[in-house]
Amino acid sequence: MINAITILRRYLGLICCLGIFVLIFATLAAAKTENRHGYFDALKKRLIQDGFNKNKINTLYAKPQVYFETKGVSRFLVHREAELNYDQFASPDNIERALQYLETHRSTLEQAQQAFGVEKEIITAIILVETQLGTSLGRPSVLNMLSSMASLSDPVVQDMFWKKTSGANRFSRKNFETWARRKAKWAYSELKAFLKYAAREKMNPVTIYGSYAGAMGIAQFMPSSVLAFGRDGNKDGRVDLFDHADAIVSIANYLKHFGWHDNINKKNAQKVIFHYNRSTYYVDTVLKISELLKG
Repeated sequence: MINAITILRRYLGLICCLGIFVLIFATLAAAKTENRHGYFDALKKRLIQDGFNKNKINTLYAKPQVYFETKGVSRFLVHREAELNYDQFASPDNIERALQYLETHRSTLEQAQQAFGVEKEIITAIILVETQLGTSLGRPSVLNMLSSMASLSDPVVQDMFWKKTSGANRFSRKNFETWARRKAKWAYSELKAFLKYAAREKMNPVTIYGSYAGAMGIAQFMPSSVLAFGRDGNKDGRVDLFDHADAIVSIANYLKHFGWHDNINKKNAQKVIFHYNRSTYYVDTVLKISELLKG
């Protein structure tokens, strides 16, 4: 026999489920509203002019999951590399986890080291710092982030974004416009690379998530880097940076391209890793972790 407490629990559970559905529908409705504003209209025309299929582009940008990422892009206006706490990655717990990762993927790491000359500890250190060993891959839609930044070349979109964020960013209007033009140019190039990559690997671009900068996968490569340096580490005929073997080999290939070699000295190693992330704090952290992993 069902008692009053059981009925109450079921009722509360139903209310909770309904609340979740309302939130989902509200989010989708907001996305559709953003699409109706036409923030991506100029961007779509540009992509089509640059050779992307008109029907595919229009269909892609008509999806309710595709919308202007005001919140995500605004993070660029307040981001400070120096404020990131890289020291956390060298904690005993993280080093222990990295040692376990190194052991789990030892075969692939050693193959990458042999083929590209990049120490397995360096590759593991980068994966630890970039994505917590593949456990934190980012939440924003790569398509939305890159499309939003690329669309800032449109004066109408640029003005909209300024009005929404001017109270919380560090720029004057003039400096903001300079920043927006530069960021839009960079993002448009990455967006084209992203769409080419997704098409080549038969991935749905709507379902690929990454950092607010548009980096993706375990290695946190930008799309242009995936096209240039991505490698098939597990020999399945695809380059999938969400696969550990592919990520490991791709990182090794990337570092070799920028000058890594056997017995590289610390000064040159710093220069190579700096290509991965242009932060001396980041570089020093990766090198410190690699030494801790060697014991």
